[in-house]
Amino acid sequence: MTDIATSRIGSERTGTAAKVVLKRIHLVATAWFVVCAGYLVGAGLRQVGFNWWAVLSLSGYSTGMLLILVSFYLFALYRGVGSVRRTEAEHPLTSATWYMGLYVSAPLLAALVAATGTEAVPGTSGHLIHVALGTLKGTFAAWIVVDPLVGAIETLSTRTNDR
Repeated sequence: MTDIATSRIGSERTGTAAKVVLKRIHLVATAWFVVCAGYLVGAGLRQVGFNWWAVLSLSGYSTGMLLILVSFYLFALYRGVGSVRRTEAEHPLTSATWYMGLYVSAPLLAALVAATGTEAVPGTSGHLIHVALGTLKGTFAAWIVVDPLVGAIETLSTRTNDR
């Protein structure tokens, strides 16, 4: 084997290992995001005056819908997104491993930032609500505002460069 072939095989292994790590981080971060959203819904209903039996019965009705959504999500994660696509040429920034690492770990990073700012909040409930809100705000900013904006800028810049 030549040095080029050896380096290519090594980079493919590194790329595959990075994808596996990114998928695992993404699953953990998404689970954390769902836990934070559920905690905020439960805490909000509790503060409004609902008893816990009302909160639990509300979640019982949505279990079927939640299972369907999780099934779609897992299918997209492991089948649709996991397929071999070469988008590095079209999207060099948003397909970079470091960018994807920041993207998938956005909920965990937002929780870490929110947790560092909770020293003045009294009580455990105040800390948890602060961390959960920070997680939702940070994830919203990263996934809904920043990523589409970066993708649009990247798409426009590659179209301008192609002309």
